[in-house]
Amino acid sequence: MTMFLELKEKLKAIYAEYGTYILPAAKFLLALAVFLSINHTLDYVPALGSIFVVLILLILSLICAIIPLNGTVFFAMVLILLQCTGVHILAAAFGAVLFLTLWVLYLRFASGEALALVLTPLAFALNIPAAVPIAFGLVGGPISALSMACGLIVYYFMNLIQKRIAVLAAGEDLNMLDLVTALAEGIFQNEELLVAVICCTVTLLVVYLIRSLEADYAWEVSVVAGGIAYLVIQLAGALFLEVPVSVPVLVIGTVGACLICYVLQLFVFGGDYSRSKMFRFQDDEYYYYVKAVPKMAVANPDRTIKNISEEELKEEVPEETEVLKNYEISRKEPEEQTVEIPRDIIQARGESPEQDMEPAFDRIVEEVSAEDAAEKIETEPEMDLEMNEDYFESVDFEEKLTDTLKNL
Repeated sequence: MTMFLELKEKLKAIYAEYGTYILPAAKFLLALAVFLSINHTLDYVPALGSIFVVLILLILSLICAIIPLNGTVFFAMVLILLQCTGVHILAAAFGAVLFLTLWVLYLRFASGEALALVLTPLAFALNIPAAVPIAFGLVGGPISALSMACGLIVYYFMNLIQKRIAVLAAGEDLNMLDLVTALAEGIFQNEELLVAVICCTVTLLVVYLIRSLEADYAWEVSVVAGGIAYLVIQLAGALFLEVPVSVPVLVIGTVGACLICYVLQLFVFGGDYSRSKMFRFQDDEYYYYVKAVPKMAVANPDRTIKNISEEELKEEVPEETEVLKNYEISRKEPEEQTVEIPRDIIQARGESPEQDMEPAFDRIVEEVSAEDAAEKIETEPEMDLEMNEDYFESVDFEEKLTDTLKNL
């Protein structure tokens, strides 16, 4: 469980950073897988299996990477019809009418569910057919059933061409009416197709209804219930309608689909029901009952472990003297600043010109008592007031103040 949660957080971080490139790459790989699967199932036109056509399929896959998924559906149907022309022109014509009908119904009711239509034939080809209805019951809704039904019809049409129509068209005494009848019966009277459609639809609805409940572990229960529903309906169809079913393959495929969908629900939902809470509040008209289920999350720090030897430790840790030196440097007081005093003012104060630069921090205001202040005033010589008056009249104090401020 913890491993999947850590993987979930990593994938979320990767997608948040590179999502612009991941989504087109995933669409490219999906389209390429669909095209190659069609060519592998219906290999009746030798020209479509050449290296040149494979390059064309790669180019089509690149185009599908930058257009909506409906473009992949359209190109896949065109490729199926081209392969059907290698069997018989009537098979291609019947397929064109069938696909046109499905295309209209699909675009009218389920145009946003292209992924279900594309994945359904692939899941049946991989013998995990229950994965699609269970998965879209978790992340989709009832409308996905129509898209899955269209995918099932396309899948069984390809099987019909491969197993019956190709053999019938290869005969020497081919009757056109027999060919059309075989095509119509293979689609509209195919009990295996009917059971598959009912099975997938019921499974999807069961999963959707259960995971929509407010009960604890509803998502996990819906996955198990969907797998059981799929098994029961398939076995019932095999029993009452005599549909050929391989029980071991069915059971293994269903269990594998349930495991895949269980991991999917961890990534999509992942609620921690052990910490769920119920809240009740009200307003003037209603009472509200709210159930809050926190998401399961796990811290995923990037931890790096480094082994440090004693020699490396001595090299990395500075010596005691260096530490003390740095400490003394950090405690040093700022350098003393000097203030340049104009020479005229220095001479008026009776000081020598050598005292032009005085440390700014040496100017300390001393706190003295009143008696000490009186004695100091009496002992200091009186200034020549006439000289001071003449000096102050001749000095431009505004200019001196400006120069002083500039020097500061």
